[in-house]
Amino acid sequence: MPVPPLPSLPIGPALVPLGLALSAHSRVLLHAPPGAGKSTLVPLALLDAAWLGRDKILMLEPRRIAARAVAHRMAQLLGEPVGRTVGFRTRIETRVSRDTRIEVVTEGVLTRMLQAMRRSRASAVSYSMNFTSAVSMPISVSRSRSRARSRCAKV
Repeated sequence: MPVPPLPSLPIGPALVPLGLALSAHSRVLLHAPPGAGKSTLVPLALLDAAWLGRDKILMLEPRRIAARAVAHRMAQLLGEPVGRTVGFRTRIETRVSRDTRIEVVTEGVLTRMLQAMRRSRASAVSYSMNFTSAVSMPISVSRSRSRARSRCAKV
């Protein structure tokens, strides 16, 4: 499904380099100020990426309200109802379908998904997950994580 033209936000010029970096590296560090479009534009821009295929993008949002709001905004940009291409899962509410390609989840839901995969080796092998973490707060890297950061492509 082709993504309609996206609104102009500060993250716009970084979308093409981000896509190229993700096609070459498994980890990419994207740092942008709040309101730049990390949560709404980046997942939509990645939907048609060849490396993604038909896999699903799981996006972590720390709070239920934020998860619902960003899913609603992305669905609005696509001109679709929530639960079609873009959906969300929280402890209280789930709006996803077979066609959902971007799923916004809270930390608790992600933890339960990972625990369920761990219990069932068959599903862990057959279910491929791609994570796009789009958290709207400054990224600080502690000294113990500096090696992991150096292995990431920077955009």
